Amino acid sequence: MCGLYGFKPSSGRLPYHGVPVSTEGQEHVPSVVGPLARSLASVHLVTKAVIDAKPWELDPKVLPMPWREDAYREVQSRSLVIGLLVDDGVVKVHPPVERVVREVAAKLREAGHEVIDWDPSGHEECIRIMDQYYTADGGEDITRAVSAGGDPFLPHVSALVNRAPAISVYEYWQLNRAKIAAQKAYLDKWRRIRSPTSGREVDVLLTPTMPHSAVPHRACRWVGYTKVWNFLDYTACVLPVGRVDPAVDVARADARVTGYVARSEVDEWNWSLYDPDSMDGLPLSVQLVGQRLEEEKVLGIAHVVERLLRTSSS
Repeated sequence: MCGLYGFKPSSGRLPYHGVPVSTEGQEHVPSVVGPLARSLASVHLVTKAVIDAKPWELDPKVLPMPWREDAYREVQSRSLVIGLLVDDGVVKVHPPVERVVREVAAKLREAGHEVIDWDPSGHEECIRIMDQYYTADGGEDITRAVSAGGDPFLPHVSALVNRAPAISVYEYWQLNRAKIAAQKAYLDKWRRIRSPTSGREVDVLLTPTMPHSAVPHRACRWVGYTKVWNFLDYTACVLPVGRVDPAVDVARADARVTGYVARSEVDEWNWSLYDPDSMDGLPLSVQLVGQRLEEEKVLGIAHVVERLLRTSSS
């Protein structure tokens, strides 16, 4: 939401040893680190440099997987199959967000790449399972950390801590089983969805990053367009692609917002935030999402998209 480039690798690709993190020790949805930068070139440089340093020699959880230059370059020399996911079926994105995602899709088509619609099935289930992990310990980790600092609980933190009691080890195992089943279902879906013309698998997904541009502090309530990839442990790269423009987006909003029937409380909240005038000029972005451990492929395709965007704007 700040006009920056971001890269989320799969777990085990970049070193994480010694990084302070809440709920340290949980392994169900591994936390990762990745570069946040003002250029895609910097993201590429940092990611490659860290991998080239052989971090697996120092961090036991890093996979001994060298940088694969062939995978990075191969996707830049052929036509691509892009899965287009504009709506996750849970929270509908604001008109400016939908506009920029579709604009990028159109530019990819014009350049000879194939863009096909992506089925959002499974997203709501993945989020439902992941949300149960947040309170698996009954909030003990957060309670200990906040209490150590001697500070009072913020209201929304207190609500999270008290949302549900701790679950048993057996219940935790069953939750992990549900997670693996959801991951397997999504992997099967990726293998099943093919280009109707070439029969090839989808290379990456093109999706929104958030359902809105920047919003007031504590107004953000849905991060499902990003945390689903944490749950699946997929690789994702965020590219800034434009800004909210009331001259364009108000007209689109009239038909899209007026009379819109919200799917849920969080969807209704998201739509209540939309104000193209107050959001005028705020940065917008898109995500490119690849499967697990496809860092080089995703960065290579990000370079293709970046080049297209620069060419069309010059």
